[in-house]
Amino acid sequence: MMKFLKILALFFMSFILVNCDNSKSDSTNTDSSKTSQSSQNYDASQAVVIAEAKKQLPIKVDQITTLVDIFAKDNFINYKYQITETPKDALLVPESQQIILDNIRQTYCSDLPEIKSLRAFFPNGANYHYYIDDEKIFSLQLTPASCQAK
Repeated sequence: MMKFLKILALFFMSFILVNCDNSKSDSTNTDSSKTSQSSQNYDASQAVVIAEAKKQLPIKVDQITTLVDIFAKDNFINYKYQITETPKDALLVPESQQIILDNIRQTYCSDLPEIKSLRAFFPNGANYHYYIDDEKIFSLQLTPASCQAK
């Protein structure tokens, strides 16, 4: 998983360097066009990140969990995990979900440069979707505020 995050960070940094523009903006730009351009830059950056990440899939996270898809929506990065060898009921127990949430929060809120880059490219946060046999069992969401609440 860490190798995957390092690869993502490399693509983030290279994309930032390629898209840096030090030229002065035209004073006739309106705030709405600047906002639209900023949104388009996020969309383009996120598309590159997601495309490169998908090349690495599937990624076996642990004995029962495999990351099978990654996508962007509304400035969130979304991870789709497939769970095997675990009954659905075991995942629906609040304590199980809390353990998973604590583990992903620890990674999402870390100060690793790769993770900081991910948070910068997806400023609204991350959604984690857990499936068994293509049936969504539950989802968890982390936002920048999740790190301040820990």
